[in-house]
Amino acid sequence: MRLAPACAMLLMLAPLPARAEDGPPALPPVVHLDEKAAVNEGLVITVAQPGHLVASLPVMTRVMPDAARVVHIHPAGTGKVVQVLVQPGQVVRRGDGLLRYQDHALHVARLQAIQLRAALAAAIAARDDAAGACARGQLLAGQTVSMAELRRRQDALAQAQATVRARQADVDTLGHRFAEEFNSSSEHDGTDETSTLIAPFDGTVITLDTSVAGDLAPAMDVATLADLSRVWLVSDLPPEQAVRVRPGGTQVTGTAQGAVTSRIDTVDGMASPLTGLVRVISAVPDPARRLMPGTVLDATLQTREDVSGIVVPATAVQEINGQSVIFRRIDGASYAPVVVTVALEEGGQAVVQGGLKGGEAIVGQGSFALRSVIGLAGMDAD
Repeated sequence: MRLAPACAMLLMLAPLPARAEDGPPALPPVVHLDEKAAVNEGLVITVAQPGHLVASLPVMTRVMPDAARVVHIHPAGTGKVVQVLVQPGQVVRRGDGLLRYQDHALHVARLQAIQLRAALAAAIAARDDAAGACARGQLLAGQTVSMAELRRRQDALAQAQATVRARQADVDTLGHRFAEEFNSSSEHDGTDETSTLIAPFDGTVITLDTSVAGDLAPAMDVATLADLSRVWLVSDLPPEQAVRVRPGGTQVTGTAQGAVTSRIDTVDGMASPLTGLVRVISAVPDPARRLMPGTVLDATLQTREDVSGIVVPATAVQEINGQSVIFRRIDGASYAPVVVTVALEEGGQAVVQGGLKGGEAIVGQGSFALRSVIGLAGMDAD
C-alpha cells in the first residue's frame, strides 16, 4: 500500500501488539518519523510541565451602568419645559444644562421673598422706634415719664426685637430654600423665573423623559444620568452554575476591541424570585467608554475547580481508538505514544494525568501526523 504524501518520509513503525480482549486496539510502542518528515509535518517539540489549570464557565454577560454612579434628575418646582438642551446618549460635563423650564414655584418663592423682606424691614423700623422710645423713657424716668410707662416701653422693645428675629428667620429659611432647592448640584435658577436642570457630574445622558411644553413636577423622573467610566458586567446564572463561580476570580469578556479582563466582585447569595437566576457582577473601569449599557457579550467566569497534573498544549492530545494519546519524543526520529486522561482543557492548554511525567519532551504541535502513521499501519495490518 502506498503511503499518503503527509507520511512519505515515514521510516518504520514497530509491529502492532495484539488487540486487548474487549478493548481498543493496542498502540505500537514506538512510531518512527525521520527528521525531514517531522519538519515537513510541522512537528513542534515542547516540554510537559507539572502545574494546574482553573476551569472557566462560558456565559452571556450584559453591560449595565454601575448603580452607585447613576442619578435620577427631578425638578425642584412645577412648570413647563421651555428648552431641551441634550439628547439621550450625549456625553455631558458637570454643570452642563440638560433642560430649562418655567418654574412656577420659583415665581411664588420670589414673591414670598419680596413680602418677607418687606416684613423684616417693617419689623426693624418698629424695633428702632421702640428702642428710641425706651431710651428717652430711661432719661425722663421719674420726671415726665412714670416708671410704669418705662416698663411698658421696655416690654414693647422686647416684643419688637422678637418680631425682628422671627421675620429674619423667615427670610433666612427662604434663602436656604433658594440655595439648596432652586440652586443645587442638579439645578440652577435664572433671573427670568426659569430654572435649568444641570448635570451633577461628568457622565452620559441615559434617558430624557420630557419635551418642550411638557409639564414638570417634583415627583417626576425627568432625566437619568450615568457615569460610564466604570460599568457593571452582569451575568444571570442558574443556581447550579452560580455555585461553581469563585468570587474574586477572573472574568474575561470579548469585545470588538479585544478581550477585557476583570474581577468577579459579587455572586448573589440567592436566586431572584422573578427569574430563578443568580446574578454575578464584575465591575470594570472603562474611561474610554468602549462598553455601552445594553450590550450583550460572550464571557468566561473563573470557577472554583482547580485541577492539577501535567500541563501540555491542547494540540498535543490526539484521540486514537477512543483513547487520549500524547507522543513522547525518544530521539530525533522516534516517538512513543502515551495514553493519558485529560482532566481539564482550558484556554488552549490541557491538564493530563497518568503515563506522562513532568520534564519529558513531547510533540506539542503536529502530532496529527504521528496519529496518521498509526492509522495507516492499522489499515495495512487489516
